[in-house]
Amino acid sequence: MDGTWEKEAARLREELARLLSTLKHNREKVPLDVLRTKYKKGYDALCASISRCASDYAKRAALHGIRIHRDCIDEAVPIINGAIAESGILRQLAAAAFRHQDIAEFDSLAGALRERILAELEPFYMRHLGLYITQECLEDPDAAPLLYCTANHCIWQDGKWIPLELYEAGSTCPQEKSA
Repeated sequence: MDGTWEKEAARLREELARLLSTLKHNREKVPLDVLRTKYKKGYDALCASISRCASDYAKRAALHGIRIHRDCIDEAVPIINGAIAESGILRQLAAAAFRHQDIAEFDSLAGALRERILAELEPFYMRHLGLYITQECLEDPDAAPLLYCTANHCIWQDGKWIPLELYEAGSTCPQEKSA
């Protein structure tokens, strides 16, 4: 996977953990009504920063490695948005951040959201399957063609989607549930 994507996700996670720690510390030391009145400006700014960072991090964590070909975006976006809306996990993510200030819980919920999105995308991917004929298939009639998905530009191998460019490069070590 793209190292830049992973570095940015790690940076966002670290920033979110720092912000949640600050919120937790503030709430332990100062009553909530005082935070909302006397320290309103700073408290509101902290909450806005947490909201922004949590949203960016959850998006990166949930969508990491999910591949959709640009020709299929219009079909895939409603599936992804529906999975997010129907899961109810966004409220749980907000609770993990604002009520519990728990980065581990947030990570777990973002992972659950990712799994939900992947599960909802599976029928979509299945509607876009074709056969990938390799040189080996042409030379050996007993060699089976591979399954290819035009929606994610991947080959199905060993129970995982492998990006075609990695397969063709001979680097078939699949990333964690690339989709």
